[in-house]
Amino acid sequence: MARHRRRKLIEQPFEAVIEDLSHDGRGITRINGKVMFVNGALPGESVLVKHTGGNKNFEEGVVTEVLKASVDRVEAKCKFYQICNGCTMMHLSPSKQIEFKQNTLKQNLLKMARLQPDSWLLPLTDSAWHYRRRARLSVRWVIAKDKILVGFREKNGRYVADMDYCEILQKPLDDLLMPLAKMIEALKIRQHIAQIEASIADDDVALIVRHLKPINLVDEKILLEFAQKHNVRMFSQSKGPKTIFELTKSTKPLYFDMLDGIRMEFLPSDFIQVNAGMNEKMIAQAMDLLDLQKEDVVLDLFCGLGNFTLPFSKKVKQIVGIEGEKSLVERAIHNAKLNKLDNVKFEVADLRRNHENSEWFKVNYNKVLIDPPRSGAWEVLPLIAKTKAKYLLYVSCHPASLARDTDRLVNHLGFKLIKAGVMDMFPHTSHVESIALFGR
Repeated sequence: MARHRRRKLIEQPFEAVIEDLSHDGRGITRINGKVMFVNGALPGESVLVKHTGGNKNFEEGVVTEVLKASVDRVEAKCKFYQICNGCTMMHLSPSKQIEFKQNTLKQNLLKMARLQPDSWLLPLTDSAWHYRRRARLSVRWVIAKDKILVGFREKNGRYVADMDYCEILQKPLDDLLMPLAKMIEALKIRQHIAQIEASIADDDVALIVRHLKPINLVDEKILLEFAQKHNVRMFSQSKGPKTIFELTKSTKPLYFDMLDGIRMEFLPSDFIQVNAGMNEKMIAQAMDLLDLQKEDVVLDLFCGLGNFTLPFSKKVKQIVGIEGEKSLVERAIHNAKLNKLDNVKFEVADLRRNHENSEWFKVNYNKVLIDPPRSGAWEVLPLIAKTKAKYLLYVSCHPASLARDTDRLVNHLGFKLIKAGVMDMFPHTSHVESIALFGR
């Protein structure tokens, strides 16, 4: 049987000049003619690089010392930045971060769709600190230290970063990392806690403790005492989403208020946009770009809980939201009733399938909005082209899938790209939210 040889790493740090930034925010250099991606490096810099790995196509490294710094380099605000992978671009000034993200979208559109929009939108930004209201926090019991770590993964991805607080988690979650770790250390099943999923509502913090062994009565008491002391709601989860159970037994729904007085109730495992401030700006920009009018009939695909659907409903004659996950649709319908909105309709539908004969598709829509997952909206694009909608607004969390879908929309389905831009939903990371307006 063939044995996999362990790759030999260059032992000593070596000097390199950084040529460019990759799509994920790493510096690009070359070693022996081969591309190397370097964490923590910026274009134009001379740095010392430690070789950390790679494969037959590329090498990987990390900066150990900056010999000649870029004018765009800033000192990272977070003392855990060098080890924690929650942020990857904190060493780059915020104005340059968003410029990089806009350029990433621009390059994807040129490469995959061979075009640019008629005009570029100004980038949308909001506070770069304590913006994250939802997060999955890893938990690890380090036997050698007899210590529990709670936080994001390290930059190498193998371990959990040893961190006391977080500069991007919304308050009060940012200060709960150490108390959570101490509390888990006291549990009998501490080595069987896998992660904590956190969601922050307008007046609540919900924590879902994912455990791989049953919680006994002693451990449940510790969890409940923590919840009471820190004024949080504690949930347990042993397997899939259906096993989530609230230990604190509150009857009060989690909620957040949105534009135009919309109240959105949600479950702690539901997908909600992580950045509340940017989400409001994104919805307002979407309304603006679609120029919503009282006579409009709008189709909202991949609508989730109704993040766009519900605020839009206050501006239009009718709006129909389509989502593949039944439980999300049930809560979207509940939220429409809660907000006394009678011009909204939600349907469950797998948008990878053809829905030409579905009743909801037979409505005469004049505008369409889509907010698909990272994989994009490839399968549903021909269906959109068969509507009579004059405008399509595409919100994307992945510029490459947006560019691929733009190619199909413009070069094959008769649309034109009018405007496009980026929104800084995830400051200090390479992730970017994009928005694009298409017309016939």
